[in-house]
Amino acid sequence: MENLALIAEGLSVRTSGLADDDQPELRVRVRDAALLGECEAFLKFVAAYIERGARLRPDETLAYGYWLTKFSLADDGLLEVWEHEAGATAFVIGAQLTLTYWRDQHEVCRKFGGDFTPPRPDQLVVVSDGVFEGDTVQGVRYPSPEHMSGWWITTDRYDGNTDSLKREHLYHLTAARPDLARLIALPFGFRFDLAHHEDVWFDRQTLG
Repeated sequence: MENLALIAEGLSVRTSGLADDDQPELRVRVRDAALLGECEAFLKFVAAYIERGARLRPDETLAYGYWLTKFSLADDGLLEVWEHEAGATAFVIGAQLTLTYWRDQHEVCRKFGGDFTPPRPDQLVVVSDGVFEGDTVQGVRYPSPEHMSGWWITTDRYDGNTDSLKREHLYHLTAARPDLARLIALPFGFRFDLAHHEDVWFDRQTLG
């Protein structure tokens, strides 16, 4: 949008210019000043979405990478960005988690040469005992049906008995193990092993 301006105000960024197209202006807040650049990128993303003919209305949701945001009408008439909290049970004001996931996952994908391929938080992940307890993990992402993220994550407690594995929603994993959230946008075929350091590689054999 040629007439779009982004205005930083403390730990928030808002748009100016959307109202010219009968679209309420947007505002996004964070708690970390290091994410203000990500706020601007997010608002540009949403503005491009609007430019393609969409209109955002109060309580409408929009996925941004891995996480879900919602737009709520504030008292000053702006559409305020809210996001799911880590457990995905309620929305909270701001986009701290959304933009942290976006930034960190992109950094990992760039570092290891993988396309940014975020799963949905409501997809399932296969885990062994010890994952939710904080043990060191290994992970692999297989091509999978739509309801599955493709991720299988195990610890040294796994003895090869697949009956001992559990399926959990991915948002439960990233809430319990935020240290793993940065890795989950790696595409199918990638593995990681955190036993000694961050070891990440592409394994073509996992693609079948």
